[in-house]
Amino acid sequence: MKILWLASWYPDFYEPTNGDFIQRHAIAVSKIIPVDLIHVVQVGKNISTKEDYVYSKKGNLQEFIYSFAFRKWGWSWLDKIRYNIYFISYYRTVLNKYSRQYGKPDLIHVHVPMKAGMLAIEFSHRWKIPFIVSEHSSMYDRVAADNFLKRSYFFRTNTKKIFKNAAAVTNVSAAIGKKVQDIFGLKQTEVVHNVVATTRFYYQPNNERNVFRWLHVSSLYQLKNVEGIIEAFKSLNQVRQDWELIIVGNASQKLIDQVFETGLSNKIKFVGELQHRDVAKQMMDASALVLFSRHENFPCVIIEALCCGVPVVSSNVGGVSEAVNDSNGLLVESENIEALKNAFIFMIDNYHLYDLQQISMDASKKYSEEVIGGQFVSLYRQVIANFSSNNK
Repeated sequence: MKILWLASWYPDFYEPTNGDFIQRHAIAVSKIIPVDLIHVVQVGKNISTKEDYVYSKKGNLQEFIYSFAFRKWGWSWLDKIRYNIYFISYYRTVLNKYSRQYGKPDLIHVHVPMKAGMLAIEFSHRWKIPFIVSEHSSMYDRVAADNFLKRSYFFRTNTKKIFKNAAAVTNVSAAIGKKVQDIFGLKQTEVVHNVVATTRFYYQPNNERNVFRWLHVSSLYQLKNVEGIIEAFKSLNQVRQDWELIIVGNASQKLIDQVFETGLSNKIKFVGELQHRDVAKQMMDASALVLFSRHENFPCVIIEALCCGVPVVSSNVGGVSEAVNDSNGLLVESENIEALKNAFIFMIDNYHLYDLQQISMDASKKYSEEVIGGQFVSLYRQVIANFSSNNK
């Protein structure tokens, strides 16, 4: 079985964390069957060559990262047309080159429909094979700043076309998957959650903490509502001081100033962006994880924390409730700072009631590479068998 992934989002030299959750999916599947993956990315106008190419092989995973430069003329509408024409043409060249060298695959797996899915439609017809789509975005939630319904007509119509032509559609959460199903009138969407490298994120008892250590890990973008987290800790500090907060991510000066102005610089520490292995170390040193996002799909950091036996306090958005329950954490209303503060107090006071090792075991059984990779491989076999049966 030969599977070709077309990833609209994927880590590359220019954006090393972009779509890293897709790369972790790819690694999980490649531990069961070989995976070839293509990612095409625009890198701006300041590179030495018009086009570039990076190949890497990690076990059974072959990654082909193609980049191209695009110079704008200055007319917005015309540049968009020129860009899309060039992108499609260049991607076509890449796929033709791939098929000449490696042969055609048995199935195409698209991650994030736009714009890789446009090529999947064309080449699935040409190669007479099926394709499936995995959506990772939370933009189908109405509160999302980049809400799907606000996107351009070109984006919306092509996304719909991609979903409608796919042999199967998956999402990392049932919640957002249902929204996708309803918006596009799909018969069903399959749920394949995000994956955790349980050899890196695992339970390790830690009895050396002097205070309750909270951890937040994210991009620190506006949708993560880190300013709300800081406000909740400001309120908490007025009634108790037996805590500290470690924030992992690239903090803006605005967030740093907010911490300073609240007088919590000795309680809240920014440690910057960290490598994935170092995030795991922070998880193992934490008492609990906090996430207070305005919208989400199915955050990797939550299930990584759970695999480390770290309880989670999170806003109840997207598919978070599919992972967090009374046995492993607390859910609060998004934007409700008072509720978040009260959840902090409850977690600290009742921490002894959480079975940390059991939390880790339960999560590892659901989100390990073996489990999630196996779900994709089973879906591939089913789709290929159905396609073959229907095209005899």
